[in-house]
Amino acid sequence: MGFLSIIENKEIYSFMLNDEQWDRLKDKYKNLSMYMPCCQTRAIPKKSKLGTQYFAHHPSSSCGFSSGESREHQFCKYLILKYLHENGWTVTPEFRGQTPSGETWIADIYAQKNNAKIVIEIQWSLQSIEETKRRQEKYKQSGIRAVWFMRTTQKNKWDVLDYQSYDLPVFSIWLNKENYQLMASGVFHNWDDSDLVEIEFIDFFKALMTGSVQYSLKPNAKRSIQISMNSNQCWKCKKQTNTIVEINYFIPHAKGYTKIHSLNIERLSHSHCEILNHPSLINSYQYGLLKKRFSKTRGEAYVSNGCFHCDALQGAFFSHHERDTQNMKHSQFIDVQIDHDTQIDGLWFYLG
Repeated sequence: MGFLSIIENKEIYSFMLNDEQWDRLKDKYKNLSMYMPCCQTRAIPKKSKLGTQYFAHHPSSSCGFSSGESREHQFCKYLILKYLHENGWTVTPEFRGQTPSGETWIADIYAQKNNAKIVIEIQWSLQSIEETKRRQEKYKQSGIRAVWFMRTTQKNKWDVLDYQSYDLPVFSIWLNKENYQLMASGVFHNWDDSDLVEIEFIDFFKALMTGSVQYSLKPNAKRSIQISMNSNQCWKCKKQTNTIVEINYFIPHAKGYTKIHSLNIERLSHSHCEILNHPSLINSYQYGLLKKRFSKTRGEAYVSNGCFHCDALQGAFFSHHERDTQNMKHSQFIDVQIDHDTQIDGLWFYLG
């Protein structure tokens, strides 16, 4: 099975042809000069049960070339190659490259568009995470962003979370044997949903390529925070003041906002604390300055809520245990950038 054939002295990849063009080629290939590039044997256009368009050697061929890849592996590659080609990428399967130091690598799919260079790896056979990281480092040294789809089962789709990161985008893929659909996972809908997304593989890949799959801690990425507040009576001045109960982080996108984390003010980074201490926000939402105050109860100083009127410490214990979720107030979305001190989990999210 191969994706490339030489037809009338032109290199033609099977994914370049739509269904109608492929059917016409199957009808008249015997009248064309059409051969396999590996051995000059006549090529035959075929389509697998999964829907992969490919070129096969004529039965008379004695060529010993074999990719050793399963039908499922080939189908995954075909879907990606076709999608990227149709969207203006120059794509090459089984691409050979080198790191600046001369180490060689072979990628399932290499794609380039303007200055963007990417590699897509479909790992249908078992491969250790150490080997995956070793190969990923070669792509990094070569200045290429690479994404991995590792074969799992629906039950162990969670395994990829153990080692995926922004630098190592690894997602799970499996074949649903009931309907023969390729499924992908490894991302969350949002912070409040504890289950992983399960969608068709090619739809997942399209979402990844169009920015609808994003990493929460992408360096310098634009994010939004929204503060949730309760109103209480200050123990010192007896006036009503708002206290910040939680800070929620979101990814803003065309369809709205996707929640990616929630934390309390004690875990807030210094830069984001400074943003919330802007006078316009404090006056608008009437909460006290966020700063370190000494607590006799805890015997230490910590970043805390203060009274909007007298700045007296509003204890963290009461903010946490006496929260009124039904009457909670929420701020507008406030733009921030992720920094090194931002204490939120690094996870991938589906923004569809």
